[in-house]
Amino acid sequence: MSDLPLLLSVALLIALAGGTFVYRRSRRELERLRLERAQLERERDAEVRRASHAEAQLDTLGLAVQEVLVVVDEESRVTYATPGARALFETEDEATGRSLIEFTRSAELDQLAADALAYGRTTSGTRDELDRICPIAGRPFRVRAAAFGGGAVLALSDVSELQRLGRARRDFVANISHELRTPLTSIRLVLETLLDAPPRDPLETAGQLRKIQIEVEALQQMAQELLDLAQIEAGRTPVRLVPTQVERLIADTLERFAAQAARKRETVTAEVAPGLLALADAELVGRALGNLLHNAIKFTPPEGHVWVRAGRLGDDVVIEVADDGPGIPREDLPRIFERFFRGDRSRTGGGTGLGLAIAKHVVEAHGGRIWAESDGMPGHGAAIRFTLPAADSPE
Repeated sequence: MSDLPLLLSVALLIALAGGTFVYRRSRRELERLRLERAQLERERDAEVRRASHAEAQLDTLGLAVQEVLVVVDEESRVTYATPGARALFETEDEATGRSLIEFTRSAELDQLAADALAYGRTTSGTRDELDRICPIAGRPFRVRAAAFGGGAVLALSDVSELQRLGRARRDFVANISHELRTPLTSIRLVLETLLDAPPRDPLETAGQLRKIQIEVEALQQMAQELLDLAQIEAGRTPVRLVPTQVERLIADTLERFAAQAARKRETVTAEVAPGLLALADAELVGRALGNLLHNAIKFTPPEGHVWVRAGRLGDDVVIEVADDGPGIPREDLPRIFERFFRGDRSRTGGGTGLGLAIAKHVVEAHGGRIWAESDGMPGHGAAIRFTLPAADSPE
């Protein structure tokens, strides 16, 4: 019996030692689990950061490229859409996870994605079938689809401007062909008349030659406009701003068109503030002013009146070309400075539809602005004004 306390003490020490061991082992296990959990959280956070960074890169790429991009999985569910795509389809909701037709509300895009996925699985059909023109939001878009392992990408490009330019250029080719044919035919007929039966009356001969002169001037105007347009599109129109006497600039331009106005018995009046100076490239502004004056003389009826005025307004010089002709329809006013635009007024008088567009380019290259005013009433005429920077400070 005397050994019992000793045995109990030994047992208690063993139990305490075992408990301490278990406790320490549990502490170590808990510490290990805590470290593993912290490591997993760091890895998760790093993965979230990488995913956010990758998405931000994709969004930036989507803003940089012209195409609108939509990525779908094999079930035609959106896995990514560029900011342009979200703006195009007018949705503020999260695009990821939604079906393509729900996101785009376009059966054509949904069918194109299905065709791309089928092409990727079977490689049947042709790639041309995956390049289509689809109407979206009232505008034509060229949509190209490409399949990859696990989904497909749709790239959308707005081609409305390209189609508009294509129509404008086709119209321009048709117009210029017509405008060239008219003076060339007239010149040919007059020359044939002179060659086949030369008139005995010198006045009649002079009249025939004047007809040729008129048509040659029309051809020269068209050639100059085409040359100016080619230089503008090629970026070969440097602007040299120097103090320029506005009165001299206008006088030189009026002299070039004096014969044209005289043939129609039109009165051209210049009203220029004395000593007016503008910072301008005289050659370029002379072309722009010449285009405006040419139009005013052309559209004003015989014995009409054309005014060229210039004055100071703050830090700008304002130049105006006005006439008492048929005016410009109100609906045409916002578009008359577009390239190749020809309203009813232009079609009546012929022309390439480039003169006002070239004038707008020249004025804006000088840092000015150009605009037209007309109430569209016959006989009330039209006024086109543009500004140039003044060469000196206002008094």
